[in-house]
Amino acid sequence: MSVSIRPYAPGDERAILDLFLTAFGKPLSMDYWNWRFRDNPVDKPRILLAWEGETLAAHYAVAPVHVGIAGNRVLSALSMTTMTHPDYRGQGLFVKLAESLYSELRDSGYHMVWGFPNDQSHRGLVRDLAWKDIAEIPMLRLSVKERKPEAISASISEIHSFDNKFDCLWKSLLTTHRLGVWRDSNYLNWRLFGHPENRYRVLAIIQNGEALGYTAWKRFENDLDLVDFAAADASTARQLIQGIIDTANSEDMSAINAWVPLRDSVHHDFEKVGFRNTGGVTYFGVRLLAETSMVEVTDPGQWHYAMIDSDVF
Repeated sequence: MSVSIRPYAPGDERAILDLFLTAFGKPLSMDYWNWRFRDNPVDKPRILLAWEGETLAAHYAVAPVHVGIAGNRVLSALSMTTMTHPDYRGQGLFVKLAESLYSELRDSGYHMVWGFPNDQSHRGLVRDLAWKDIAEIPMLRLSVKERKPEAISASISEIHSFDNKFDCLWKSLLTTHRLGVWRDSNYLNWRLFGHPENRYRVLAIIQNGEALGYTAWKRFENDLDLVDFAAADASTARQLIQGIIDTANSEDMSAINAWVPLRDSVHHDFEKVGFRNTGGVTYFGVRLLAETSMVEVTDPGQWHYAMIDSDVF
């Protein structure tokens, strides 16, 4: 029997979750799937499936995401779940699914597919699917065990939703970071406060009705993962960094983990307080679907990125 390729249709969810369990040996919850794909705020689910009869042989999904390119909002996709049933591996199904999906995305006005491939998928994406490497992202880490806790600055407060003050903050920041996920309040509320499994907390500095910056974090075992960071100026950045250190102390955590772009102006501030490269890296790459002359997409210095851009954190 031949394998046929078709887009996801409502009702395929059970087969997708079953294949995930077979391929990876762990479950994927329906709540997470619905949040990531059905309730995505940008576009409908972009998923292709390879079937042989009633058997789901292979699957490739991307998550629609707006990115900013030199201040312009465009459609892109975060490369997500690739999986093949053990009985169908080695038949090139993933490459067929990916090329078909990329063609569909191109026809729908998408500019690029990007993501953070793991050690197993990185080589194949570059070799077989014309992905370009942007960077190897190091994990920065700060041990907080020996640091004495301090009172968090009165200018920092916890927030439980984002509003248009943060839209204004990110519009100004995207003049500096010429490439990055379009972090408007709608996206941030979905990504941070709508997640069905992870509990994120957000500390912000708001003065005179203006959002000057924020940090978003979650607990991972006994560490604090700093999943997002934005600051309008150097003073705000330093206050937020100290605030997250104080939070880790008050929560009795051992260390803070973060992604901070090397050429971001705050990288030196993180280094100054003791954040160090742990040696582990995450690949960051892109497959262009439409040519752009506005910015060099493979130049890591053009990008702003943080942990929440990945589906892992």
